[in-house]
Amino acid sequence: MSGKCLVVYYSKGGNTKAVAEAVAKKMDGDLCEVSEQGVVTPSVNPSTYDLVVVGTPVNGFRASLPIQGYLTQNGGKLPKYALYATYSLHPMGTLGGMEKLVGKKPVA
Repeated sequence: MSGKCLVVYYSKGGNTKAVAEAVAKKMDGDLCEVSEQGVVTPSVNPSTYDLVVVGTPVNGFRASLPIQGYLTQNGGKLPKYALYATYSLHPMGTLGGMEKLVGKKPVA
């Protein structure tokens, strides 16, 4: 394991990206952006990290579709993980829905 943190995010308006950059800087971690088409840049294996932080804007009280896809494809590869969501209204069940896609409890 690299002993590092990976911050994975999708950002539509820039807020989620700003939080991702701040978290990655604070934790000396790597950034990984998921595009609207679901393309992950750079392509990395999340299982090589000690912690994966996943961020999304709230979209219809859910995680964005790109992040839902990422979690569905990579949920089993996540070691310890944490979630965050950016929103202008109440996030409702966004984080709980993300947790269900991974299939285990986050550390934060």
